[in-house]
Amino acid sequence: MPATSAAPILVVGDVFDDLIVTPHGEVRPDTDTTASIERRDGGSAANAAAWFAASGHPVRFFGTVNRIDVDRHTASLAEAGVTAVLAPSELPTGTIVVILQDERTRTMLTERGANAVTSAADVDPGLLVAGAHLHLTGYTLFNGGDEPTVDRGVHEFATLIGCARAAGASVSVNPGSAGFLLDHGVDDLLEATDGATVVLPNLDEGRVLTGEEEPERIVAALLQRYEVVALTQGRNGVLAGARSGARAEAPAVLVDPVDTTGAGDAFGAAFVSSLLGDGSQQLVGRRVDEGALRAAAEEGVRASSRAVTRLGARPPASGTPRAEAVR
Repeated sequence: MPATSAAPILVVGDVFDDLIVTPHGEVRPDTDTTASIERRDGGSAANAAAWFAASGHPVRFFGTVNRIDVDRHTASLAEAGVTAVLAPSELPTGTIVVILQDERTRTMLTERGANAVTSAADVDPGLLVAGAHLHLTGYTLFNGGDEPTVDRGVHEFATLIGCARAAGASVSVNPGSAGFLLDHGVDDLLEATDGATVVLPNLDEGRVLTGEEEPERIVAALLQRYEVVALTQGRNGVLAGARSGARAEAPAVLVDPVDTTGAGDAFGAAFVSSLLGDGSQQLVGRRVDEGALRAAAEEGVRASSRAVTRLGARPPASGTPRAEAVR
């Protein structure tokens, strides 16, 4: 449900141009395959920002695109209700080719482009105030991929999360894909996000982060580091846990999927938005009970089910910009 006096949300991370390809039959090598190709705005962090706004929160997003795309992406996010602070770059705007092979299988070919220079240091720490919420993704931590860049990212993440917690703001983390974690380092992600309030992995990411196989053991292991865990398991629903000892499950809302891109971003934003509520009670240090966990998990699966029934990774635009365009 939309919040009535909602906490301000700050999101920093990736923004992409998604090229969504639906082949009309089996892809044939070395010749043409007829396909439908559509362009959508995407990026895990930018998608999450749009879903946070759809929950009724004022949202400010920090990212980087090619300079010729600043106005276009600023306007697109504004239409979703997000105030965008987009740094211009000479690098191309990040692009992902999403090949939808069947109703549940997708292949993604990624050029990170200008996202490689996005940094957690881009966020104005003066915006981190009591009751605010900061959302980060692991994709931003691993921008560039080389060791010096990751080391800098770990320091910037840790510094920003420390500032948020010192100010009384809560923090959520989407750890990014299991493949990225394996390529670039689980220990770096855990070190960088130490002190975050909420972590939002899927089952594969949870297994990589903890070395555990069973969902309950994954949640228990992650609660040693984070206050709230929401583990998504696809068609097996969600298992959520809190340090209070509370556990809650929510079944998946089974629908006929059109495009699963962005389902996790939609879930995470709706889950956190439910926990934040109307802003009258801070999430930091709060004893989260079973009822609150269950309600948040149910909101999350409803949002993710909406996300997969339409092409593209963001909620339907209202048609009227609700955010001030900020450069």
